[in-house]
Amino acid sequence: MSRKRIMETALPSSNNANYVNIFDNHRHQSNNQQNFMSDQERMAKFQQFIRRYEINTTFATKLRGLDGYEIVFICDDSGSMNTELSDVSGPSNQSPTRWDELKQTVSIVVDLASTLDPDGVDVYFLNREPMYNVRSSQDLTDMFALLPEGPTPIVRVLRQVLKDKRNQIQERKLLILLATDGAPTDDFGHPKIDELRQFLLRERVPTDRIPVTIIACTGNYPIIEYDQFNDDESISYLNNWDKEIPNLDVVDD
Repeated sequence: MSRKRIMETALPSSNNANYVNIFDNHRHQSNNQQNFMSDQERMAKFQQFIRRYEINTTFATKLRGLDGYEIVFICDDSGSMNTELSDVSGPSNQSPTRWDELKQTVSIVVDLASTLDPDGVDVYFLNREPMYNVRSSQDLTDMFALLPEGPTPIVRVLRQVLKDKRNQIQERKLLILLATDGAPTDDFGHPKIDELRQFLLRERVPTDRIPVTIIACTGNYPIIEYDQFNDDESISYLNNWDKEIPNLDVVDD
């Protein structure tokens, strides 16, 4: 399948005082919200989203097919996300970074997904603790103000998601959206590409109840961030995977 546009654990950063305050504040807010959105409220929010982004009726109908899914978004907050996008200029001719680009993507998806997932969206990161029951992209503003740092331990976080969601998977499908700019690693930065492939093939049980979409946040940069993998074959490895691995899709942000 060719790539499409996106619209058709205590970890090292947890010692940061600003991060701890952000996480604790959101957890307090989530725990104090006694009632989730009603079906009527979610439908009204969905219609507002459709109008805001001028989505046509056909695509809107497809989006409604995700109604009732448990939705998790995994954000790559590794150090390479500080890389600037050389072909894009922001205010004062300053190039935005992959992290800035990811924030825009997450904002759109969270606002959409919160209309489909009745208890909000759980947003996980690779190097900081997750935020649960996120219902608005505004809830993520302070978290994205903190610069990304660290390795890309994708498989560890995916396993944590499956552990956290093991009960929900019995009741409804789990959609995992993973936004990343490079190769998976272990906690020490060593590449673990095959480990991710094996996870997607063997550890999603049942596979048809746990679809995964990988969003490549690279702009014009190659998907793989390690020099030893920078050739045509390795750059296309994700696209090959979604031909070989069931219930996996790969898209551009």
